[in-house]
Amino acid sequence: MEIIAIEKSDFEKCKNFSEEVLKETYDRFKRSDKEREERIYLGKIGELVFLKYLNAMKIFPSTEGMFDIYKGETNVDQFDFLTKDGRKIDVKTAYKTFHKRILIPWDQFDRGRAKDYYVGVKIIIDKKEGHIYGFTTKERLLENKKINFGEGDAYWEYLEKLIDIDELLRKL
Repeated sequence: MEIIAIEKSDFEKCKNFSEEVLKETYDRFKRSDKEREERIYLGKIGELVFLKYLNAMKIFPSTEGMFDIYKGETNVDQFDFLTKDGRKIDVKTAYKTFHKRILIPWDQFDRGRAKDYYVGVKIIIDKKEGHIYGFTTKERLLENKKINFGEGDAYWEYLEKLIDIDELLRKL
């Protein structure tokens, strides 16, 4: 597991993004605006944590569009990062103490929407840290099958069972 410090400016930038984008996001879970904003905010922090880690490893992927706001509830980003050979990476963020796995909602995975790789990050807010647990592949997620963890079917993997992130770095 890799640990990345989260700076005050990172929190502020992601908070501002979540406030701006809230009205434009797809409300798949039918949650309150406050909860939706929290999920957007912490998800964006997870992406920023992974980017900071990549930069620390002397990997500088394109960040074009990272903080773009897509108009309309059905317009969303297609991926978070790309490998050298064009494979898609999506960062999934856990942030509550009881979060033990990453979840990929079925509507972000099925019908050709699956990414090639999913990176698992857990945000520890009180320590101002992001823990990068590793990654998994769409093939491994298919092996786990979809399960409803209370908000609809989702593909999943335990954070502790993710593949060492170094293996993914070789593809970047």
